[in-house]
Amino acid sequence: MSRQWSRSELGQQLRAEITGYLGAASAYDEELAKTLKLSRTDMRCLDLVGRRGPLTAGRLAVESGLTTGAVTFILDRLEEAGMVARRRDTEDRRRVWVEIVPEAQERLRGLQQPVAEEMRRVAQRFKADELAIVRDFMRQAKEVFQRQVNGQVNGQVNGQVNGQVNGQVNGQVNGAVMADAAPSDGHRTQTRTAALRSGGALEGK
Repeated sequence: MSRQWSRSELGQQLRAEITGYLGAASAYDEELAKTLKLSRTDMRCLDLVGRRGPLTAGRLAVESGLTTGAVTFILDRLEEAGMVARRRDTEDRRRVWVEIVPEAQERLRGLQQPVAEEMRRVAQRFKADELAIVRDFMRQAKEVFQRQVNGQVNGQVNGQVNGQVNGQVNGQVNGAVMADAAPSDGHRTQTRTAALRSGGALEGK
């Protein structure tokens, strides 16, 4: 007779498996980056351009949470490695689009093919309704982190605006007001770290 796990026990097991999955995926990403002689940040930007591109450098900065200066440096490196190409907008010559090079896309697919095939075999072990449950859980878990990230970004923006207004109303030092008005360095999403620290939420009472 198979054991019936309690909700709390299943929550603990699920937390452990999610943590293990994220750790294994991170290690895989690290090895892939080393194979391509790129950094993890390079790979993140390359992934964004490949999935959502073509993108402008400014949009890539927003999507990645990096400064425009950092993105420019990364794009220089990716272009030199033959992974991306820049092209000027035909209507607005000031706008530059970034897109992944087709040969680089094919190389990435080739490197990721073994994992993709094995994941397909794993998925085939589950019924369609079971996969739908996994999909719904992962989607809702993703949305939890997205709401947290958006809330933090909005909080930072609101804090800067309030600081500027208060500084002006109270007649505080102009330099402090200018500092409040300066753009931030961007927000880096730490999904894996957040997942490691959120385990208690998975455990039922």
